[in-house]
Amino acid sequence: MNEMIHHANYVFQFDGLLHWCVLIAVAVFLIGLTWVVVRVLIPLRRLAQQAASMMEGNLPAFDRPVRGIREIEQLRRSLQYMIGEIKTAQERETTYRNALTESQENERKRIARDIHDDTIQSLVLVAHSIERAAQSTKLNEHPIGEHLENARRQLIQTIDNLRQMIANLRPTILDELGLATAIEVLCEKHPTLEFSVVGDVYGIEQTHELAIFRAAQEAIYNAERHAQANRIIATLMYSEAAVTLEVRDDGIGFQIPQQLQEFSVRGHYGLIGIRERILHLGGQLNLSSELAAGTRVTVTVPA
Repeated sequence: MNEMIHHANYVFQFDGLLHWCVLIAVAVFLIGLTWVVVRVLIPLRRLAQQAASMMEGNLPAFDRPVRGIREIEQLRRSLQYMIGEIKTAQERETTYRNALTESQENERKRIARDIHDDTIQSLVLVAHSIERAAQSTKLNEHPIGEHLENARRQLIQTIDNLRQMIANLRPTILDELGLATAIEVLCEKHPTLEFSVVGDVYGIEQTHELAIFRAAQEAIYNAERHAQANRIIATLMYSEAAVTLEVRDDGIGFQIPQQLQEFSVRGHYGLIGIRERILHLGGQLNLSSELAAGTRVTVTVPA
């Protein structure tokens, strides 16, 4: 009888010990699971959220610690360093593009000045000389006079073409009369183009005006050359916060690539250059087009 009681006590003690062992094991498992969640899973989720934020354009997203294990924090710091390098490279590229754009505008100004001061003046003198020679031959009833008159007309046409080239290289009217008038004069040269201004006209920074004017030139050029449009409408809109240019046509339209950079593969660099210039000024360029439904180019820069 005593042995049975002793055996029963032993069994109860073993069951109690086993029960405590199970409880301790479960507690250890829960503690370990909590540690994994707090030190690994939650930091990884934060890191994934930072990566998603960075993909949306928030480059400083990796600046906030995720408070995970050392390896995860090291990964975050590595990503932070890489983003910093990318940001530095972008700033250098932007600086280079700005310098290149300024250099191009200065070179255009120099070429326009040289053509106006030297080439055109020389051609005008030649035209006057031909005119005097033609008048002289008319007095002597010489048949060469007609040929001289034709040469003079061709020379005058060449001078007009050069003056138009100067206007395209450096729109002096933009400096003298402002953006709205400059675009109006640009549109008057195209018979299929309608132009209107919405809002009260006011002056903006010269770099902003030049960027919008270049965008107008490019959009109108593309519409006339590629769109096969019967109608092109340009609208310049002034608001308190921004100035917007919209150029739309009723042409054949085209398939817009997913990235504007794909235009460079086709040899079309104009829109890419305009977009980079507009983005540098804190503005936006939007392009929409449908086959057989025309194209719309919208450029907005802050006032």
